[in-house]
Amino acid sequence: MNTSSADRNEAHRPGDTQEAARPAQALRAALQHLQSRLQAQEAQLDLHRRELDARAAELAERHAALTDRQAEVARLNEELARRDAEIAGLRHAAALAAARQPFARRVLRRLARDLRRLLRHAVPAPAAVAPAAAPAATPAESPPPPTEQAAPAPVQDYRTRMRALRASGQLAAVRTVRLVAPALWQDIASAVAGLLEALSLQCTVHAAMPADFTDDLYLVLDPRAFTVLPPADRRILWQVPDEQGVAGDADPLQARLQESLAVFEAVQPRIARLLADGLVQHQIFHVPLPPADAAPAALDDRTPFGLPHLLARALHGCGVLDDAAFEAATAGTRLDGEAVVLCLPEAPERFAHARESLRHGAVLFPGLRHVDGWKGTALSYRDLARRTLQAGRDRLLVWEDDARLPTDFDTRLPALLAQLDAHPERWDLFSGLLTDLSPQARVLDVQPYGSDLLIRLDSVIGMVFGLYGPRALRALADYRFEGEDVMKNTIDRYLEALGLRCCTLFPPLVGHDDHLASTLWAPNGVRFASNASMNAMIDRSQVRLLSKVADFLDGGPAPQEPQRQ
Repeated sequence: MNTSSADRNEAHRPGDTQEAARPAQALRAALQHLQSRLQAQEAQLDLHRRELDARAAELAERHAALTDRQAEVARLNEELARRDAEIAGLRHAAALAAARQPFARRVLRRLARDLRRLLRHAVPAPAAVAPAAAPAATPAESPPPPTEQAAPAPVQDYRTRMRALRASGQLAAVRTVRLVAPALWQDIASAVAGLLEALSLQCTVHAAMPADFTDDLYLVLDPRAFTVLPPADRRILWQVPDEQGVAGDADPLQARLQESLAVFEAVQPRIARLLADGLVQHQIFHVPLPPADAAPAALDDRTPFGLPHLLARALHGCGVLDDAAFEAATAGTRLDGEAVVLCLPEAPERFAHARESLRHGAVLFPGLRHVDGWKGTALSYRDLARRTLQAGRDRLLVWEDDARLPTDFDTRLPALLAQLDAHPERWDLFSGLLTDLSPQARVLDVQPYGSDLLIRLDSVIGMVFGLYGPRALRALADYRFEGEDVMKNTIDRYLEALGLRCCTLFPPLVGHDDHLASTLWAPNGVRFASNASMNAMIDRSQVRLLSKVADFLDGGPAPQEPQRQ
């Protein structure tokens, strides 16, 4: 049956234009995203091909070296066979000599007997003389008994040591701090002592290392100036600005740094060398100091990268300050603006990337530290949320130091923020990249937005880029550690379980920089996993999102809005 003109007009009413455009918009957005991902994967494959070519060339070199070694081994085997033949000849000669020994002994005995007989007739026998006692061997002449040197104890994983110290309560119980600094650094040390006193730590300053170590904690400025250092589990070594270089393989300070409770590095660019020399990132904290001849007032910098904030951050990361003490100590830290790039100065490559990604008036903010990276991330977001709320702001924009910002980011972001601000009742948080969307997540709405899709849903996983409204900020500010299960207690899993009103863009607003290393997951305690290892999970998440969008546009059952908390 033919469709009537009235029916066709009804099907194309102006009010339905946007509804009818959504499937096509979704398809275009999907194709655009998949094309960009395909290009990224091709670039990644090219990179892997180049790496494989380099590995193949290296393998060929090693094979040639192995062939040379095998030839050398063959030559040595021939030499060994010749030596074995010589040894066999010597053993044969020795056997013949041994066989002749009885006859030789008989001949010698006979000659000795004849000689004694001749001497008795020729020379009268001398008077008997008592033989002199042989001198006793002195202790000095006696060789010392052999001794075995104990093998050096293996260096324990830093995280294992720190977890044990935290569990013992030793770090939380620190009350007295002795700050040891050479005479050149006494003025700066006195100013630092004032900051420590403000943290409710009793601090004394000394120019010489004490004979007995009775204080709870020792902070040593310019450790190269001292031959003796405090016990490793009670000392923090603070490398100062004008030290000559940093520790190297032949430097005796290297082992002393590795054994210490923590290493404070005053010069951020030198951290890369410390990492190259074998220190682990968990152990290093950037804590700046002015030159020794600077006025102590130079220490009174109340920005997030000033000494007061970073000193409290480092002691909090070591476990010396608890959360309440850290928040009280840094209450005066200024949080300028509502856009923040969360970063770690102790991760040099990511820190450089963070500086390059400053957009939209964003400022760098140093994240909090913990021996378990996921806990440091959670504490960082909680700290930012509390500071935002205390400043009277109702939203916070955060992207992490490994976010990859597209070329059109500066134009897309302001338009997106205006759209979200126009409808604050529809969302609690916006995610610029869903990294692991739950299979149980529900799409609530899909709207064409320029060449993209603006999608509302009831779940979110991914902290690479986020805009947090009042409810999300309060949720972040209330975060508490409830266990060690990373599938439940990481900050994004915590948000996922709250049923907040979430929204995202498809294709994603930002990407995840593949060449950087994660600062959350360190499989062996030293090397962090590459971001590229998470690409498969992120792509699966985006395909899952597309599938849910398709189900929604297909006219599936209308989902219920999440209950407000």
